[in-house]
Amino acid sequence: MRKATITKTGNGKSGLTVKQKLSVISQRLRTGDMTAVANKTGYDASHVSRVLRGLRSNPSGEIVNAAYSRVSKRKVTA
Repeated sequence: MRKATITKTGNGKSGLTVKQKLSVISQRLRTGDMTAVANKTGYDASHVSRVLRGLRSNPSGEIVNAAYSRVSKRKVTA
């Protein structure tokens, strides 16, 4: 079985685009994660929710990066 490869884009920190990070986040998000990301970043929970659902953008990337760092090491749950 071949593994999917992801090409690096952007500034080279993690190599994933914002859309790729949002996909990973949506698969691994648990109850309470949005509130924790809101507390960590200082944004309102409703704004964090809209950004992570892809309805709003966050030009600095702070919300997406905080959420990705929170869920990136988790296994995908069914």
